[in-house]
Amino acid sequence: MADELLIFEQTIEALFLRALSGRLTPECKARLRQAGLDVDQKLRPAYPFESWMTFLRIGAEELFPQEPIDQGTWKLGEAYIEGFRETMLGRAVLSLLRVLGPRRALMRATQNFRAGNNYTESKLRELGPQQFELWMNEVGAYPSFTAGIIHAGLRVAGAKDIVIETSGYDGHACTYRISWKEASVSSGVAGSGDSKAASRSGSIISL
Repeated sequence: MADELLIFEQTIEALFLRALSGRLTPECKARLRQAGLDVDQKLRPAYPFESWMTFLRIGAEELFPQEPIDQGTWKLGEAYIEGFRETMLGRAVLSLLRVLGPRRALMRATQNFRAGNNYTESKLRELGPQQFELWMNEVGAYPSFTAGIIHAGLRVAGAKDIVIETSGYDGHACTYRISWKEASVSSGVAGSGDSKAASRSGSIISL
């Protein structure tokens, strides 16, 4: 993992400039600016991870003030995917997920998250048909934000009736237990050529 954890400009753009465009009040913008993010100015190439956690907290508090922070950050995670879809990189990544299907989309967790940061590492454990455990090395103070991203990303990949549970969270790393009951026909066909490395229940895939 990188010595200095960084969130890249495109991640900030996807959430705060795309997904939340028009929803940020002057008060929210002022709080973000005080924390180091001025959404009305050109974004920096990268931001410190701890600052990113602060931005997420402010966003959740301002946009979803009546909800627990976990629910608010989950919703920000889902919104992130909508904003990511509006970027050039996001269009390419999400188009690929639709072709791959949910199973192989999970297998690309590291590559997908590394599009927006310099530190993500993950391991995928297959428990059974459409049942996985995804370990991620660093999700910060709000594991529900990452869960929201995974949930929305799997929907793009064709999964339905998605269930995500967290376990083993230590303030940094977190394991997500993920299942879905069905997927679209196109996703199922696209996933028929998955690597044998993940074909046995209980196998470990380092991503």
